[in-house]
Amino acid sequence: MKRFTLAGLGLLALALASNPVAAHRLEAALSVVEVNPSNGILEITHRLYAHDLEHALDLGAVGAGYFETPEGQAVIKAYCERQFFIGDGQGKAIPIQFVGAELSGDLLYVYFEAGRYRGRDLTLDSNLLQDFTQAQVNQINLRRAGKTVSARFQTGTPAKRMSLP
Repeated sequence: MKRFTLAGLGLLALALASNPVAAHRLEAALSVVEVNPSNGILEITHRLYAHDLEHALDLGAVGAGYFETPEGQAVIKAYCERQFFIGDGQGKAIPIQFVGAELSGDLLYVYFEAGRYRGRDLTLDSNLLQDFTQAQVNQINLRRAGKTVSARFQTGTPAKRMSLP
């Protein structure tokens, strides 16, 4: 039995190594919307796998370093604005400002600010990378004063109204 298990694990490792998409796929993204305690500004951080974003944008083999170039930053900005929504409690879009993006290993961190928000409810939707894979599941954590509420978004999940903790 041990030989079969070890052989099976070896075949699985070989299959993953020969399929670069499978080797990098976690099919999950995390977005954090946080109220900055010192100025009340909504800060948005998206954590994405750079390799997955390369595929979603059909960039070919540009390499993850592309995302730190001015052209790459513009592509990331446009993509995230298209695939992520933040609005007030009635669903009216809140304007966001792109701050930048940076690589950390395989992960790409993308930063936006949404200005000061005085309401309690937000409408949020995350379709990040769902255009690349239907299995993508995204989580949004909404934080204020050390407290967090979370929501998950699968392909087809509608926008959700969430209350700041």
